[in-house]
Amino acid sequence: MKAKEEIQSAPRYVLEELQVWAEQRIFNLTGVQRPISFQEVPSGIKGDYGIQLSSFTKGSQWNLKGLAEAISEGLKQAKNPFIREVHTAGPYFNFELDMPTFGVEVIRQVFEMGPKYGEESVGNNTVVVIDMSSPNIAKRMSYGHLRSTIIGDALTRIYRATGYEVLRDNHIGDWGTQFGNLIVAIKRWGNEKELLSSKDPIGVLQDLYVRFHSEMEKEKTSKREELKEIVEKEGIEAVPNLQKAIEGVSQEIMARKKISQEQLDMSKVVEDALDRVVTSRLEEEGREWFKKLEKGDPEARRFWKICVDLSMKEFERIYRILGVEFEYTLGESFYEGMLVDTIQEVRQSGKATVSDGALVVDMTDKKLGVAIVQKSDGASVYMTRDLATAKYREKELSAGEVIYVVGEDQKFYFQQLFEILRRLGHPVGERSKHVYFGMVTLPEGRMSTRKGRVILLKDVIAEGLKRVRKILKTKNPDVYSSRKLREIITRQIAIGALKWNDLAYDPKRSIIFDWDKALNLEGYSAPFVQYATVRANSILRTAGVKIGDLKIDTSTADSNIYCKPAERSIIKKLAAYPKIILEALNTNNPSQIATYAYELAKLFNSFYTIVPVLSAKNEEIRVSRVMLVAATSQTISNALNLLGIEVPERM
Repeated sequence: MKAKEEIQSAPRYVLEELQVWAEQRIFNLTGVQRPISFQEVPSGIKGDYGIQLSSFTKGSQWNLKGLAEAISEGLKQAKNPFIREVHTAGPYFNFELDMPTFGVEVIRQVFEMGPKYGEESVGNNTVVVIDMSSPNIAKRMSYGHLRSTIIGDALTRIYRATGYEVLRDNHIGDWGTQFGNLIVAIKRWGNEKELLSSKDPIGVLQDLYVRFHSEMEKEKTSKREELKEIVEKEGIEAVPNLQKAIEGVSQEIMARKKISQEQLDMSKVVEDALDRVVTSRLEEEGREWFKKLEKGDPEARRFWKICVDLSMKEFERIYRILGVEFEYTLGESFYEGMLVDTIQEVRQSGKATVSDGALVVDMTDKKLGVAIVQKSDGASVYMTRDLATAKYREKELSAGEVIYVVGEDQKFYFQQLFEILRRLGHPVGERSKHVYFGMVTLPEGRMSTRKGRVILLKDVIAEGLKRVRKILKTKNPDVYSSRKLREIITRQIAIGALKWNDLAYDPKRSIIFDWDKALNLEGYSAPFVQYATVRANSILRTAGVKIGDLKIDTSTADSNIYCKPAERSIIKKLAAYPKIILEALNTNNPSQIATYAYELAKLFNSFYTIVPVLSAKNEEIRVSRVMLVAATSQTISNALNLLGIEVPERM
């Protein structure tokens, strides 16, 4: 499959048409073919867009001055209806738009396409599976889960807007050794009847999970100290399996950090290796229960199903509030029946070896260390299940591409996964991509479920709703007085603010969580952009028109329309929207959409402040400005929709 950035669609928007026209004319005039990109001319320089000409002189017979003169004269004679004037400025060829013609055509396209304005068809209906959200059963969703959920949802909307068929898969963490641990915790310290009747069953389960690991760590800490004393007195050889653990840790650190063995901190290596060989009675008991679960033990399965059912009920409630849906919710357990075949394929591929009874793939030649596919006791691991998942998506879902929206700390793991798939001969290995995001931390450090130090997503949502209600009560008592309207608008503003807090910046950027910043309702925020759209819609209501009812006649455009600087700025911004969507697609970065929406909202606020709309004396000018308001409202709404953010009726 071609890379997205290599795929070109037929031009369908006025700015694209103008760019293709310019490329062809320049080629005809000079014999030099180069891709061009319009750049907005800085303030103080005459023109609207410019083209950098330096690249056209490389490898050709043209000098910069002669090239500029030839292009300038040639394009003047070509007489494009959208171009009013052309001239050169140093290494740039600049042109001024015939704004009445250009602006009317841009707005006509916005009206004609409505909610679909900006969409492209570069995807050719290629199936893209987006692995997103993926909370773990029996654990409350933390603020960290918000990132995967809403980034994945925004990418879904962007890919669909550019012609891809997208399948969202909520790959629930409902399998693994942790369920053996949880069963042990429930049997030792829990009460099944109280769990089922609890108002916060996931909280009960998570507390049990935290207690299990707390008790386990106490046992392991004690055992680790014992082993350290043995190592100090008798040497590494006195501790079974420690030497091999040291070798494994060393290889992984060297591969991950790209350092030599001489650069290793051996004291740290030994500490990490001790962690691998130290076990506790509780840990062994948890492993035994997971083995029972894998073998279909009725009691183990019953406890597991209770945990899954209680958790999914809570997850679905949160997804409804966020307005996020999934085509598939296939937990790790769904692939349980495929694990034997997956392990067999790896074993027979000639790409794996057996080490201490475990099935492993050695990728040290690629500096990716050694990955375990099956434990020495026969149990599966995350890698086993992710291999089975990738194969299923490739074969059964016809995935042309798979995008994993998972935290930055899993970069090395996904490099290993994709490499194993490639070695097994699965094309999905080449077609998979890890779109990672920075971690969410607290002022006191990284969040940790095991240590009970998390920001719960449901608490963030509740706090956001509370704050917005308070603001509405003060600033818009009419809205607040209507319970139905109040709850709808409160949710739209609060959830919009939360989504913007993550989507308005590059996903790779880490976040130190702060209540005020996460729920900021002013400045560079969703409410600021939402309010600009609400204000635009209010103007349209006052004018007595609806966006869908507006029509524009391109043949009779007044030569004076769209000539104010504020109008010109908005027209050019509207014309740039389709290109922004493609840039967001090619970089898997929704923040480009957010930045665009904010900039357009700022331009509209400036326009609204200094240019009369409904009070314009000339009727055609008044109509043209109403249409500009409508096109702006439509485009901001389209952009916010790609971020999963709704526009309230009132604010």
